[in-house]
Amino acid sequence: MRARDLVLAGLFVIGGAGLGATNAMATDAVAAREATGVVRVVHGLRGLVADVYLDDQLVLSTFRPERSTDPLELPAGPHTIEVRPAGASTASDPLIRTQVRIADGFQGTLIAHLDAAGAPTLSMFADDLSPVPAGQSRVVVRHVAAAGPIDVFLDGRQQVAALEQGTETAHQIGAGDYTVSVRRALRNRPIAEPEDVAFREGSANFMYLIGSAERHTIGWAAVVITDLQTAPAQIQTGDGSWAPADDGPGSVLVGAGLAGVVIGGAALVAGRRRLLGWSLRR
Repeated sequence: MRARDLVLAGLFVIGGAGLGATNAMATDAVAAREATGVVRVVHGLRGLVADVYLDDQLVLSTFRPERSTDPLELPAGPHTIEVRPAGASTASDPLIRTQVRIADGFQGTLIAHLDAAGAPTLSMFADDLSPVPAGQSRVVVRHVAAAGPIDVFLDGRQQVAALEQGTETAHQIGAGDYTVSVRRALRNRPIAEPEDVAFREGSANFMYLIGSAERHTIGWAAVVITDLQTAPAQIQTGDGSWAPADDGPGSVLVGAGLAGVVIGGAALVAGRRRLLGWSLRR
């Protein structure tokens, strides 16, 4: 209880005590109602157009591979997510059915992808959207492909070593243009075509290795969050809306390769479409 509440309780011994208790209960109730987390959903299952259900409600229809939703505010607590081929009956078995628990204040990504054995699955990652120092870019590599451990190279220099499937690693590098290549750990042969990418100053680049090594469909998808420079006015805090504010940090989803990272966030925001309350990025 705040100091002012304590003073009021002393002045109004009977009524004040009751009012203080009521206010405390009301505050607790409001806090419970407002416990939320923020997630975006990334489609990393190549070749599948999907319907996505949240707690038995269809929320994304004909969700296409290498697409992302805008940040979505969800109540804290458990949620059931199901993924089916687009148009499939709700009576059919889903390709993915899993429960996730959203913590109060959580900010992250849910991605549908293949597990190490090549079966569809869903993973959840927390997104670091803290400020990025001037001249720098944050690069987060997430290995969600059906493949063994990988090595990742930037301009021919090893940046990531023996990253296991289902895990991630984060690095802060100088902003600029790079060529990204990926190989099986301890082997020289690439498992995906090298990609040219521009890591912008003040950006967080979440790079997902998706696809299957066995089916020769390995590739990259990336969600890029811009405008994370250290100036306080540019730190993303979220306003509780379904889509990010126009003057807030922008996001870019790049599918089937990383070359498009250099596309401006404003152009993509203008081209996005809404579907059943969730906003998709092309």
